[in-house]
Amino acid sequence: MNFLKTTLLAVPVTLVLSGCGDWNKNPVPESKTATGEAFDLDTLRKHSKDVITHGQDKPREITNTVIVEKPVVVVKEESTIDQKFIVITPDAQMTFNEGQEGVFKVYARVLVPGVQISLTAKNLPEGATLTASQAEKDLYLLKWNPALYTVSSNENMKTFNVKLVAEITSVSSQQNADKLKGLVREREVNLFLFKNQEAPSDLKVDGLASEVAQGQEIPFSVTVKVPGIDGRSAQKPRLVISYDGVSYTTGNDFLELDGSRHVVADKNKKDPEYLGDSKWKFSLVFDTKNISVQPQLAKDGSFMVNANGLRVRLSFKAYSPNSLSTPEALNKLKIRFVSQEPTTPPAAPQTPTGAQ
Repeated sequence: MNFLKTTLLAVPVTLVLSGCGDWNKNPVPESKTATGEAFDLDTLRKHSKDVITHGQDKPREITNTVIVEKPVVVVKEESTIDQKFIVITPDAQMTFNEGQEGVFKVYARVLVPGVQISLTAKNLPEGATLTASQAEKDLYLLKWNPALYTVSSNENMKTFNVKLVAEITSVSSQQNADKLKGLVREREVNLFLFKNQEAPSDLKVDGLASEVAQGQEIPFSVTVKVPGIDGRSAQKPRLVISYDGVSYTTGNDFLELDGSRHVVADKNKKDPEYLGDSKWKFSLVFDTKNISVQPQLAKDGSFMVNANGLRVRLSFKAYSPNSLSTPEALNKLKIRFVSQEPTTPPAAPQTPTGAQ
């Protein structure tokens, strides 16, 4: 008990003795600023006043010096007259077709006053001409009517390289005469020639009479003109034989049936034959011997038992390799029955005895 009292008295005494040391306003008396000043409350107040008075530091301005070079315009005087003062201007594309005349324009001008020029052409294809226009100054006309077969049969187009030549012919100023003497300007152009695009024509049927006898093989031929295709061509013209289906003609009491079914190719000449000068020949056979002849029908479709022959019709049409064609050529003929007896219709099938 006495020990506890002694302890309680010792604690306050100790606290009093601890608080009785030296007193100083500066909590860190040993601290200093970067300038060597004591880091105390007076120093803090001083610097705070400076910040309030002067404000924050302003940003630094950085100046770059840029050197700008001013362009200098140099005027160069043209003192020499040369070929660039002559201008040749042809049409953009010169395209021709076999068998058809084409005309294209070429302008030839000189940029020096008082100077006259002439324009000529080298390596022109056969038949082509270049002449000065009578209606317009500085204009020249290139004309050409290419002959058929100028383009090979195994080609579709041919190109011709032509050189246009402009020459000085006269100079009014003696001052420029020496400079322009013998001055020439040349320009190369291409002429494009395409294979003939003319459709086949002049289709003729030879050897097929308007009346033939039943039971025969009658040879005949079809000739046609096919421009641009000759015997050397890998592609040949073709012939189409057909029936137009128009069986009845006003005024007739009969029908015209299909005659194309009797036409076959000649076994000895299956391919078309080239005759020259764009002409082709197809060899054919009108066969009423191996191909049965139909009975004649009346306009109402019934059999004409007293008819002595069959009326037929067929059409011929020729095509070139480029798919152009002739108009259809219609042929009508009569196949005369050999017996000269009425043709009876097929008998109706008999009903077997005992059939129900």
